[in-house]
Amino acid sequence: MEIDISVVISAHREGRLAHPTLRSVFRSAAFANESGVRSEVIVVLDRADSETRAYFETCGHPCLKLYQVDLGDPGMARNHGVEKASGKYVAFSDADDLFGKGWLGAAFQYAESRGEFCVYYPEYVICFERENLIVRCKDTDDETLNISTMIEFNCWNSVHFLAPKTLLAENPFRPTPLDSGFGYEDWHWYCELIADGIPIRIVPESCVFYRKKLNGSRLSAHNQHQVVIQPSKLFDPEIFSSLIREKNYRNVK
Repeated sequence: MEIDISVVISAHREGRLAHPTLRSVFRSAAFANESGVRSEVIVVLDRADSETRAYFETCGHPCLKLYQVDLGDPGMARNHGVEKASGKYVAFSDADDLFGKGWLGAAFQYAESRGEFCVYYPEYVICFERENLIVRCKDTDDETLNISTMIEFNCWNSVHFLAPKTLLAENPFRPTPLDSGFGYEDWHWYCELIADGIPIRIVPESCVFYRKKLNGSRLSAHNQHQVVIQPSKLFDPEIFSSLIREKNYRNVK
């Protein structure tokens, strides 16, 4: 069967939190399937603990594929999932986050209608647990987006996007082992994307739910180790200054 979307979930030590995640993914996939969108779910168990591994091994869903790896790196785990994906598009989730019911269907239909070599991101990211926030995200062509803020923080705070598999194969995540002094692999990935002129498009009226853990997250580990993002060509003086000058990357006062 031809697959339209491969959902890649990286799993580590989520334990029972993986259950609502998987249910939300299956619900979103089932809703998309009503419009003929076919999905598979790929779980990459990267140094997963016994509880997390046992949960996924007992799921037994026909569209679920499991791969155990010893990478210790979220970006590398996602790359592995992309390699195993059969779909035209790949959508990502971590094993403790949630998809909105309409996310996969809306993202696929929007991507097919536009036909761009780009990333499709949800309009809303709803953060919960440590912080309760609703973040409305912006297209890279949005005139109110100031690209200079990428020096300070990531304008797209998660990897809950859908993109063509070919784009991800050509633009893999870079490794960020904790002892390297580098981190924030998502932030770096978006920087590189923008430097290469690859757009980020917002899927209207779509959402995902992002768990900001109270403790034990990769982000907390990065902050604790005071890591920085890897050097990015986005901040090359020529590239950065030219992007700032362009109308699409300036704030409109």
